[in-house]
Amino acid sequence: MQDSLKTTRLTVFLIVLLDIMGLGLIIPAQPFLAKSFGADAITITQLGTIYSFMQFVLGPVWGSLSDRFGRRPVLLTTLLITMSGHIVFALAGSLMILFVARGMVGIGAANISTAQAVLSDTHPPAERSRAMALVGAAFGLGFVLGPALGGILFHIDQRAPAGLAAMLALANMVLVSRCVGETRPVSLTSSPSAHRVGLRSLLKADGSLRPLIMTTLFMMTAFALMEQSIGLFIESAWVPDGAEVGMKEATKLTSIFLVVVGITAIFVQGFLVRRWLTSTPETALLRGGLVIIAITLALIPCLGWYGSYALFLVSGALLALGSGMFNPSMAGLVSLSCPPDKQGIGLAINQSAFALGRIIGPLVAGALFAWSRNIPFITGSALTLVALALASRVRAAR
Repeated sequence: MQDSLKTTRLTVFLIVLLDIMGLGLIIPAQPFLAKSFGADAITITQLGTIYSFMQFVLGPVWGSLSDRFGRRPVLLTTLLITMSGHIVFALAGSLMILFVARGMVGIGAANISTAQAVLSDTHPPAERSRAMALVGAAFGLGFVLGPALGGILFHIDQRAPAGLAAMLALANMVLVSRCVGETRPVSLTSSPSAHRVGLRSLLKADGSLRPLIMTTLFMMTAFALMEQSIGLFIESAWVPDGAEVGMKEATKLTSIFLVVVGITAIFVQGFLVRRWLTSTPETALLRGGLVIIAITLALIPCLGWYGSYALFLVSGALLALGSGMFNPSMAGLVSLSCPPDKQGIGLAINQSAFALGRIIGPLVAGALFAWSRNIPFITGSALTLVALALASRVRAAR
């Protein structure tokens, strides 16, 4: 039994790792590739909106389908769509095609909740949050390897990161087809109400899930404001030259920042959080993570004014610590709040809240940054405090 659980955890870890590496490869180059097609700051930040919008719409659909038909076919289908989107991105000849490509990848990347459902299917309630932390560790490692490789490949060829991302998606399909068996218990029959997906499912979630989902929404909106503004903030604070050389330097510094975030996330979720969850309630880690994020976002404008890039990297590590405490605790609480036949849809609705935050954040990040480079981070800190107030209503589910 323990060997089977270890195999399942390792397989899900690799699935998420390869998926996030593909995403991480694109992130450092995406703003500057969009600039080469004439995109301004607002348009650049909105390039992330289409990706998140498709995750928001399709996440509950994939979760619902995985509850009805199984996790394995959903994973294979979404990975095929992801690979196709990366190929289109690599071949894009206009800004519009970049948007189309990111939308396709967003549809495929809505499968994270299905991977989480595999862990829920195969782990007892007391072990779920610790298992979810492995997903976070895979995110961290993916964001270390992805941006690092993406920054290197971007200097060689602007299309190379997307090409490698497509190859990783293909490798992921092979991994799933060979190593992932069906985990959804065949004895479970989901009710029709479990398959009513979309915005209404998010807004009319079960009472025990509502405060969790709203906490996720506010936190992710705050985090998305930071993510969509951070490259432009780095360019403004540390790369005054706006020419091509300046763009490459900004890409390098953004990649370094994301690598620091990723390394910290690996350590926090792969080691610290898994240990803390053996003796600390998920609710305590959830709230502690929000406090750290709120304080760090408020400090980022001060670090830009002070001019120390080294201290700025420390803020990235603190953000990774806060989100590393928040994410697995939230996923575990959502899973524990859902019955066995609604694991896929419950986790998917929470992922839709993540995606909705990533829609709202990019929609306003560009305008806020154009007003002042500091405003996105101050606003994000305030939204995180709202999430903290909502989290005070969450009670331990075990």
